[in-house]
Amino acid sequence: MGLGTKRVCHVSFVVKDIDKTVKNWAVFLGIDMPRIWNIPKPEEAPALTNGKLEDYSDCRISVIEMENLVIEFVQPGENPSPWKTWLEEHGEGYQHMAFVVEDREKAKKLLHDEFGTEDWYHVGYYPGGAYAFYDTKEALATEVNIKDNQDNRAIIAELLKK
Repeated sequence: MGLGTKRVCHVSFVVKDIDKTVKNWAVFLGIDMPRIWNIPKPEEAPALTNGKLEDYSDCRISVIEMENLVIEFVQPGENPSPWKTWLEEHGEGYQHMAFVVEDREKAKKLLHDEFGTEDWYHVGYYPGGAYAFYDTKEALATEVNIKDNQDNRAIIAELLKK
């Protein structure tokens, strides 16, 4: 069966100081300083953790696109978030590997059937895509982020009604 892809979309690191970390990576790679921005508010891109709609707009994010890999950096804010929990439990560093799939339900079923992984614990929706974090650390030695490029406007509208 398998995931349906062997292509990694990005790897993600949770960091304490995104400005310092991203600047150091830019120097290390000899590139211009990448943009750093805040995660969008729920009205723009709703995200749920353990089924509850949350606001992670105090978290900051940056991406470095390399020739063969995309590196994502996330700095948690003061409010609770999956990234803050990760930082508190595991410290600064690598958090997950992301894959873009055509069928997120098939990926979810694979993770459940093969590895006993329950449903996602964190999911975020954009009009043209979604991502979901799965706790696969015991089975795969990392968390996985399953992404898709589906039209999620109806899901977003429904979430924002609540």
